[in-house]
Amino acid sequence: MNLMFSRKSIFLATTLVAPLALATVHLQTRDPGETRVNAPLPVVQSFLRATYAREFREAYRFISSDDRSVRDENNYVQAQGEFTGFTLEVARKLAHFMELQVIEQTADADRAKVKVAYSVPAPEDLSGLVSEWDSEKLNSLSPAEQKQLLDRLDARKRDGTLVMLAGQEKFELVREGNAWKIFQDWAAGTRVKIQTFLPEQSEIDVKLSQKEIITRGEEPFQINLKIKNRGKQPIVMTLNHMIEPREAADDMEMIECGLSRPVALEPGIEQEFSMAYLLGEATRKSVREFTLTYAFEIRK
Repeated sequence: MNLMFSRKSIFLATTLVAPLALATVHLQTRDPGETRVNAPLPVVQSFLRATYAREFREAYRFISSDDRSVRDENNYVQAQGEFTGFTLEVARKLAHFMELQVIEQTADADRAKVKVAYSVPAPEDLSGLVSEWDSEKLNSLSPAEQKQLLDRLDARKRDGTLVMLAGQEKFELVREGNAWKIFQDWAAGTRVKIQTFLPEQSEIDVKLSQKEIITRGEEPFQINLKIKNRGKQPIVMTLNHMIEPREAADDMEMIECGLSRPVALEPGIEQEFSMAYLLGEATRKSVREFTLTYAFEIRK
């Protein structure tokens, strides 16, 4: 699960203003003197905050060594896309407004399972305040403007007008020494590489939320695209899916497609589109990696 500014998660169920109460939980551990920092729940919270803020080098620290042996840090970070500069500072601020509540928990000496409910600030609701999440604009703000923006976010939190998104997620953790790590089971997943193909002299910019995903089990996977028309004329876009090897396409269900039909885009406008897919059992068993290419056709 990835909580990211660049996508509207299909796992986020409700928009609300009133926050959830933060639960304090004590899980069974092998070491009675284990600190809160090394307990399973704070690890989950730290991981969620880091992924929400697109601080993926920090998130990677909380992933199990078995998973890290499958996917190195640079690959993980580059595939996700990370915030830097003042944009990251804003994202961290909002990530610390996240609230967590434990729904279920089990733990023994070396493994733990935690199901949590969470509420996080809705990035889309804040777009007008944060320059539409344009990193170049945010990172160019003066120190005085930066302070003013952070103060406005704090004020929204205090007066209860910060719109929150709520969702649930399950995590499995393994103990490594005296620390808990999140087990993603990347070795058992199917690697999906995402790329785009644009016509020559195209006047659109396409940004992918992720360039690589490891999907596993019966969980859907989601991809968001931000598309900007930097030309001077309106355009109409049509999207085609190209999947290699072909057998991966035979058992993949599209459950959401924001570009299922031609879409018009005015000059200078940037718009975000969501795609969600579900791999069938046959593909999960027979295909370990495939490439999904978004091929655009553009007409004026």
